[in-house]
Amino acid sequence: MKALISVYNKEGIEEIAGFLKEKGWDIYASSGTLKYLSEKNIEVYPLSSLGVSSEGICGGRIKTLHPRIFERILAREEDEIEIFSIIIVNLYPFEEVLKKGGNEEEIIENIDIGGVALIRAGVKNYKRICVVVDPKDYKKIIEILKEKDEIPLLEKIRFAKKAILYTSYYDSLIYRFFESKIPFEFEDKIVLSGKKIYNLRYGENPHQKGAVYSFFNEDLNVLQGKILSYNNLLDVETAYSLVSEFEEPACAIIKHASPCGVAIGENITFAFERAYLSDPISAYGGVVGINKSCTKELAQEIKEYYFEVLIAPEFENEALSILKEKKNLRIIEAKFKNYKYHFRECNGFIIFEEKDLKTSLPDEWELKTWRKPKKEEIEDLIFAWKVVKYVKSNGIVIAKAKRTIGIGSGGSSRIGSLEIAINKAKSFGLETVGGVLASDGFFPFKDSIEVAGKNGITAIVAPGGSIRDKEVIEEAEKEGISLFFTKDRHFRH
Repeated sequence: MKALISVYNKEGIEEIAGFLKEKGWDIYASSGTLKYLSEKNIEVYPLSSLGVSSEGICGGRIKTLHPRIFERILAREEDEIEIFSIIIVNLYPFEEVLKKGGNEEEIIENIDIGGVALIRAGVKNYKRICVVVDPKDYKKIIEILKEKDEIPLLEKIRFAKKAILYTSYYDSLIYRFFESKIPFEFEDKIVLSGKKIYNLRYGENPHQKGAVYSFFNEDLNVLQGKILSYNNLLDVETAYSLVSEFEEPACAIIKHASPCGVAIGENITFAFERAYLSDPISAYGGVVGINKSCTKELAQEIKEYYFEVLIAPEFENEALSILKEKKNLRIIEAKFKNYKYHFRECNGFIIFEEKDLKTSLPDEWELKTWRKPKKEEIEDLIFAWKVVKYVKSNGIVIAKAKRTIGIGSGGSSRIGSLEIAINKAKSFGLETVGGVLASDGFFPFKDSIEVAGKNGITAIVAPGGSIRDKEVIEEAEKEGISLFFTKDRHFRH
């Protein structure tokens, strides 16, 4: 029996090569692997013993690309050529070089050619050859061969599947490297790949299995706490994205992927307090996101409440010590890479789109009514317009003094969402009179404007585009409300 070994990562290779040698296998190896195993006193044949003389061509770029090697991988039974029964291959560390920010020449030189060709050839002849790419699988090969003379076909299929997944992921990294050099385009084909970070205890519900994979980001940066759940992750994404909208100290408390309280403050502790008091009932068990360093003062406040997750760009040492007293609190340091696109599965299709990163400002809005808003109302409208991007449609945000006082999310009608927002404000003793309102989509009827007027709302921002815009504007005039129309909308489904 013969084996071919050509690996960059030498982890575990001494053990499996030594085992195969003891079993009486002939081992052939590329130059680097040959040198390593020879130094470990394991007898290995050079590829030149097969009549291969390609290792020095093109400055070493051509090592294993030779017909004498590939005939021993691709041969069929009728060809009467003795093949390698096992090939053990792993590739140049393209991903590692890319991550550490190597120069372009170094990155390009770490695009493996021969290794990928060996793997693909072995997979093509999977019924005769076992292709092993993961050092973690060496022990399994040893266990199988202790009991059998060859690898069973079902195991060869498993290894072949894993090998092609390995090269597919590797190729996707190369694709991303070139993709990063030119403006993004929605290509005719799409590459989605990532590494599993961990298995979820379950998915959205306990009867659903799930796992977390890296894609745009590599690490969740969890400083404390048990692993994040499926639902936690969605809430974390909303919290992180929402507070990133603001330069001022801001806090967002998220429940079921929608904000229940958002506020700006003169410092991050004050921002948290204002956000919490927007809806203290919904805040229970929620996810808290802040956009400034978590201070000792804020940590002492948060310690008094029950939250699932706290996410911040950084934590003061004293703050971290205080927070770690709450063993069930997951603490995340938000060091995510920014990304501009996202996707979701829909009935077996992938919907891929640009993220909603646009937030228009008043100089892009059109005032449709005679009443000119006050400066504070403009500031509150900007605040509310940023928040409503992260509220499930139909989304309504009522704000006052740069904090939410009522949020209506996920309503099947806009008037329904507005009534939810008003009722929430009243239930916590928050005064809507003098407040402003943002709507993620246009008003299909004037009824929402009537209700807003009756509850003292003084300014509204919403997209235009309804066939009843004229009626909506007239009602706003009647109620004495400053009504702005935007060209953009912010649906969130």
